[in-house]
Amino acid sequence: MNTVEPMVQPGPLGWDGLPSRPRRRWLWLAIPIGLVALAIAAAVTVQLPYYAIAPGSAREVNDLIQPPPDHRFPPRGRVYLTTVSLQRVTPIEAVYGWLRGDIDVVPQDQILPPATKPSQLQQANFAAMDESKQVAAVVALRRLGYSVAEHGEGAGVQQVIPKSPAAGHVKAGDVVTAVDGTAVQLSDDVVSAVGRHQPGDVLRLEVDPGSGAPKRTEEVRLGTAPADRSTCQPVEVGAEVKAGSLACLGVRLQTKGLKFDLPFVVNVDSAGIGGPSAGLAFTLGILDALRPGELTGGRGVAVTGTIALDGSVGPVGGVVQKTAAVKAAGIGLFLVPADEYVLARAHAGKKLKVVKVATLDDALAALGAQGGDLSALGPKPSGAAG
Repeated sequence: MNTVEPMVQPGPLGWDGLPSRPRRRWLWLAIPIGLVALAIAAAVTVQLPYYAIAPGSAREVNDLIQPPPDHRFPPRGRVYLTTVSLQRVTPIEAVYGWLRGDIDVVPQDQILPPATKPSQLQQANFAAMDESKQVAAVVALRRLGYSVAEHGEGAGVQQVIPKSPAAGHVKAGDVVTAVDGTAVQLSDDVVSAVGRHQPGDVLRLEVDPGSGAPKRTEEVRLGTAPADRSTCQPVEVGAEVKAGSLACLGVRLQTKGLKFDLPFVVNVDSAGIGGPSAGLAFTLGILDALRPGELTGGRGVAVTGTIALDGSVGPVGGVVQKTAAVKAAGIGLFLVPADEYVLARAHAGKKLKVVKVATLDDALAALGAQGGDLSALGPKPSGAAG
């Protein structure tokens, strides 16, 4: 009885009774096919030291804000925070990102500082969100005429951007307690001090390293950052700085021991989102929830930007991706920090209106221009930015 070897197709027999050339040809072809299979597997599974910053979503904040029942005025209009998606990429994902105009593929060290784990970055982003929610509530309550005092123990350094001006001067865990001789209670105090300077100016920091070690003074020459603050490059003495550049220190800060004396608590759920970029969105959402009338004119508005205690709005990065998310959601108005307006407008298309805002009052004016009811907010308190 003739038999056939499993998984091998019978071929013409040679003089020695074995399958002739067709079988040997199949074995030779198996080698390059295997290599191709390995290459394909690597392209879709191996993670590169790069991150993709991609469009995220436009997420409604109204259902995340819970004032006390006796202060609640649920609006019909909607305020949306905007997000980006951030993840490590495989080779095929990197190529896809490089071919897309709304995805940025950047080296890992631009996202994750050396010796920092992704979980540590996530924790820092959640901490920044927690502080942002507190500040948003305070700014909203003060805008409505409530007195809210704040307390802090200095600006804690969460991260230092590699090769930035701050590198070698401060490290994670340090606390900045004074800038140019003026005491610092809050991280915003340092941010405001940097904002009052130009790239190349020297900032004198008093730094507490903790653990009982003595305080020290560091003199840092401020670097230069583009409008989207994606980088912070050192500036040499006498070097020419590009017009429109912003001063930067190259650190991520969070107030140590931040506390506020609130007249009542406004609970804000961050829905698992990290970072400080929803500050302005939460501020507007809280205002809309605490007063009657339709702050947005009963419409939807997408928002991005940090919020400082003086009501000033700061840039956040990823505005191109956030603009794409707003377009995909079909929202007609997008409020963005003034420094990021040009980028957002260039990617907005014809149906999305982009408005630049530098302060909370700029944002309120933009809502008023689209039919928003500002009458219940009352006059702007003295000392507020704008």
